[in-house]
Amino acid sequence: MSEQNVCSKCGSTSLKWVTVRRHVPVDVLQCQRCGTAAMEEDWVAPVAPYLPENCINCGDRREFDVCVNCGLSKEDDRQVHDELRALVAPTHDLLNASRAANKMGRRLIALKLATAAVAFGNKEEIDVARALRIWLLSAIGEAEAAMEDARYWVERSEDPPAVAFASYGQMLQHNNLSGQAADIYKQAIDRDPRLVTIRARRAALLIQMSREGQASEEAINVFESEPDEQAAKIALSVAETLCDKWEASLRDNEIRRMIEKAGSYIELSAKMLAHRARLAALDGDTSSAKRDLKAARRLAPELDIYSRVESEIRPAKQSWWRF
Repeated sequence: MSEQNVCSKCGSTSLKWVTVRRHVPVDVLQCQRCGTAAMEEDWVAPVAPYLPENCINCGDRREFDVCVNCGLSKEDDRQVHDELRALVAPTHDLLNASRAANKMGRRLIALKLATAAVAFGNKEEIDVARALRIWLLSAIGEAEAAMEDARYWVERSEDPPAVAFASYGQMLQHNNLSGQAADIYKQAIDRDPRLVTIRARRAALLIQMSREGQASEEAINVFESEPDEQAAKIALSVAETLCDKWEASLRDNEIRRMIEKAGSYIELSAKMLAHRARLAALDGDTSSAKRDLKAARRLAPELDIYSRVESEIRPAKQSWWRF
């Protein structure tokens, strides 16, 4: 079936694919002006935990090479998914076709292609495809299935890769199982210390659970790993919370250490700049305090800490006592 380019109701050419949930997830080509559906694709969603011996199309078991649910043989399965690949991106392999479908907003067909990439794709890409499959399950509203699939990957693999633990931790986190997520994230990091964003997420979970010492060390490890902006911002959020707590408990030495370890990344955080300004004012370095306070206000015009910084700057300026 060819795609329609014009809305039949309002004539708009602004059509976009979205995945919606009815009794099952459905890919819908929808008018962005009036909401009319120009096309719908209700492919079978393979939501059952992935098992290599099961049907790729629906996830059910096979008997004598035939799926007991949808009736496809393994060869039929391969052919069906190759046709889906050609429908979305004929020049791509299964994994990249899945990525292309996801970018289009066709997440249901992306899920099917990612599942096929796990079963039939290149060995080097299987782990990436499995992680994408789990993320897509969550994205189409199958949170429980996503978590169960990730658990199967970790528990039923002889030597699960770091990305399996990272995916499982993410699903646990999405289901508000913070303690379990933090423990699983640690196993991911132990297997691959380069997972800086996972380390930052673990730090954020630890601070939520009031495990401040561990959260501090994880945040510092993130800063020392030259993180990208996403990971740096998560670690900065943890650092902000910690510095607020340390200021309240008069532990300026810990704030100084965190500021030192954060380095140039604190330029992304108004609150961390303000904490550095307060310490500079306490040290009598009024010009540095004012500079950091000004930079902080450019990022966030109003924060409670600013009044405390100003109260530390003002005595240094107005005092008649000379030392």
